[in-house]
Amino acid sequence: MNSREKLTAALNHQECGHIPFDMGATKATGISASLLYRLRKLYGRDEPVKIYDTYQMLGLVDEKDAEMFGIDVLPLWPDMTIYGYRNTEWKSWTAPDGTPALIGAGCGMKEMDRKLYMYPQGDLNARPSGCMPLDGGHYFDFLTRQDPFDEDNLNGYEDYKEQLEIMTIDDETLKYFEDRCNQIYNNTGCGMVLNAEYANFGSQSMLNGAYAKATPGIRDFSEYLVAHHTDPEYIEEIYEAWTKLCIRNLELLHQAVGEKVQAVFLSGTDFGTQHSEIMSKKMFQELYVPYYKRVNGWVHENTSWKTLFHTCGSLVNILDDFVDCGLDCLNPIQTSADGMDPEYLKGKYNKELVFWGGGVDSQTTITHGTPDDVEKEMRKRIEIFGKDGGFVFSVVHNIQDNVDLKNVQRILDVLKEYR
Repeated sequence: MNSREKLTAALNHQECGHIPFDMGATKATGISASLLYRLRKLYGRDEPVKIYDTYQMLGLVDEKDAEMFGIDVLPLWPDMTIYGYRNTEWKSWTAPDGTPALIGAGCGMKEMDRKLYMYPQGDLNARPSGCMPLDGGHYFDFLTRQDPFDEDNLNGYEDYKEQLEIMTIDDETLKYFEDRCNQIYNNTGCGMVLNAEYANFGSQSMLNGAYAKATPGIRDFSEYLVAHHTDPEYIEEIYEAWTKLCIRNLELLHQAVGEKVQAVFLSGTDFGTQHSEIMSKKMFQELYVPYYKRVNGWVHENTSWKTLFHTCGSLVNILDDFVDCGLDCLNPIQTSADGMDPEYLKGKYNKELVFWGGGVDSQTTITHGTPDDVEKEMRKRIEIFGKDGGFVFSVVHNIQDNVDLKNVQRILDVLKEYR
């Protein structure tokens, strides 16, 4: 079986004797650009790393990496970035930690007071939408750009209209998707994830609108959560418009890439904290489930793709609702959060959810443990999650740049046995 066939089997809950491996196919299963550079150099590939996601400073994993590291899944990224510039042309850039890199030519940054600021659409005259401290910073934080608003005259559609217009896929992006998809499909045996994060209702990236120059309405995360209770109609106005945009974009993407991709990454909204869900089950059911049902339903009715959502934290009280929404694959499987026990999750959702992640913990094991600690936890997780298929191995969230290379090497070495 090639990598594409192994991924397809896993997504269909078929145990084929192999575990597909993802490192870099999504914004939640990626690897720090600095760490990717050091890892490549260790394996004999010494060249600048393309940073496709400057927000999290993630390196672009490509076909050479897939062959070198034994990766089974490659990303299908849009050309448009979260800061509103395109990754079609690249320029040299040295990251604050000295890593030689390439970033999109339209990226606009400015240094002030030992901080690096990012500007929407590369416009240095606009208000910055991201910031990274140069002393010890590892990635950018979103900057909340919320102006005073009239609580009695809020309009969700109007407040987010500019963002929706910017996010509407144009012909240039469709052509980019189509060409890249054909390149991977025709020249590798890897599976593909279509990164179409247009159902990220309530996420920080949606609220901050880092690619938009104007951000009217409620943008502060805490105030937005309060509005779920005080003004649910406002939230519903936003999500109604957002859902229509998402389905329209998916229709266009399906025309561009067809059935050549195996999964579509739709949302990165976090609904869990370390100890509980971020909202009540009732609120989740009322304000999120209806829209997720429509998006997942369109995918299942019109494509062969499996839907993939990322949501961190403890989710045990709303996992049944995710299943009810039609979700196929869950990431990152934050096993360190309360109630997220691997044996419990696999036992209850064995045939309902594909566990895309949970392979080894990033909060503790790969960051603070030894290579032997990493291997021990990996083997236990593979034994649990890998039974009866339905498992794509990935570290719990992105691999950060402070991880010891020896721990990453051990991940790659152990996976050789299971791939």
